[in-house]
Amino acid sequence: MPGHASDAPIQVRDLRRRIGALSLRLRTAGEKTKPAEPRFTDCDKIRLPGGELVGRKKVIVMSGGCTVPTCTMCPFTNFNNYGLDDGSASESLLDQVRRTLTRTEAEPAYEVLSLYNDGSFFAPKEIPRDVQVEIARLVAAAGIKHLVVESLPQFVTEPVLAPFVQALRGVRLEIGIGLQSADELVRETLVNTRISQKSFERALSVMTSLGVDPKIYLLIKPPFLSEGEAVTDVVESVDYLTGLGVRGMTLCPTRVSRHTVAWELWQAGQYTSPNLWTVVEAVRRVHERLAVRVACVNLRGTDFESVFPDACPACADTVVDALMRFGESGDAGDLPADCSCWPPLKVTALDHAVVTARAAQQLNVLERAGV
Repeated sequence: MPGHASDAPIQVRDLRRRIGALSLRLRTAGEKTKPAEPRFTDCDKIRLPGGELVGRKKVIVMSGGCTVPTCTMCPFTNFNNYGLDDGSASESLLDQVRRTLTRTEAEPAYEVLSLYNDGSFFAPKEIPRDVQVEIARLVAAAGIKHLVVESLPQFVTEPVLAPFVQALRGVRLEIGIGLQSADELVRETLVNTRISQKSFERALSVMTSLGVDPKIYLLIKPPFLSEGEAVTDVVESVDYLTGLGVRGMTLCPTRVSRHTVAWELWQAGQYTSPNLWTVVEAVRRVHERLAVRVACVNLRGTDFESVFPDACPACADTVVDALMRFGESGDAGDLPADCSCWPPLKVTALDHAVVTARAAQQLNVLERAGV
């Protein structure tokens, strides 16, 4: 991966410690268990890596939440039963999946089911092994053609994945992994995710051996990066992934939500979500390599309150609509034309010394404010 930080100086190790401690401290558990029903359901169209446009149902089931809730921009612990799971969630999860798979007349036709649990599907503390396999059987029996789940790579192993694939009985499986960045400093310190290059590439190898498709998420402008650095980060990350043969990638513009490091930085005037035109620039620069998707829920989501990427009032909605069309078509001609509001964007290298110093200074601001 570009920009290795394995020989990180003391400043980087200290920065990682400070960011990690703050991120965990900001996590919140609710006061009472939320109802055992999907917290988000939506139907849309999605373009598969091969270019085919198909119907999709996206569901986020209520669960005990992520067991590795470290990421600086992730708010999902606030929306599930993080810290409240009493260990009796197995039947609840299966019941939610059964209800999800019960088709209604009012529901659009779909062949792709994106089934998320606000964490890692293959983490045994989140979804027990027997429940994972039973979910696969239910999906296969429902006539789904393509299943998408998400997981950190450390949970994607051959002993876990092989029985699941077998139980799917030919349903195509795609596993989303939030790599976020190929740059080690950005990924492991600024985003604070527990994904190493070794674990990621090992998981890709396991998926390839079992005929499972990888779907890799990359952040556009993680906390602590500038707009220009964000574009470089995306380009270098896409280059790294295409070098590994990965074709399924989704760009996720960072949105700001409560109880996260990103939120505290935004409140202190130290961070903003990427400008919509930065998103467009990132897409333009990688489009010739592959037709990436942009996670449009990150631009105008309805799943929870956020501060979204934005531009001027005259063009913002037009840019979002264009990115949504591009997500379906993969045609660069659907990307928006320029607007006079587009700020001068100097695409700059990811200089680790510069980024580390800035991040440390921004953390100092938060600490002086008592965060």
